[in-house]
Amino acid sequence: MKELKPIDYKILFELMKDSHRSDRQLAKALGVSQPTVTRRRAMLEENYIEGYTVIPKFGQIGFEITAITFLKSKLKYQTGDEKTKAIQKMKEWYMKQTNVILVSEGRGMGWDAVCISLHENFASFAEFIRTHDSELSDWVVESQTFNADLKGGILIKPFHLKYLASLK
Repeated sequence: MKELKPIDYKILFELMKDSHRSDRQLAKALGVSQPTVTRRRAMLEENYIEGYTVIPKFGQIGFEITAITFLKSKLKYQTGDEKTKAIQKMKEWYMKQTNVILVSEGRGMGWDAVCISLHENFASFAEFIRTHDSELSDWVVESQTFNADLKGGILIKPFHLKYLASLK
């Protein structure tokens, strides 16, 4: 994989602020030529950009809850093919859950994975957790969830990637 150059970081961060700008607009903002942006953007899209999307105001489009679910799994006790098959089964299940936006292995506070999901209301969240615990019981030992209110809760800083632009 290619090494990122300073211009690549600048393009990435400009795209995180506003991904619908044209290469010409990006070039003007960065003080480089449009062909440079086009060439570097193509390389970034091939190797470093997962995709382009909008970030909606979830509470205004029908979601009331963001759930951050911490998991303890049996995966750490498995090895080889057994572990590979278990991870594949879990991946298949989570990929079918259209309300799940992230599942990742991790470490901290005694947990070894995290799942972030969006829910229309508490009833849909409760059904998700019941199904989750039932269908993943072969691999998940315990789970605990923190729910954030997207409708009436106090929003201190809204979710957006544009904040990362000031890092580089």
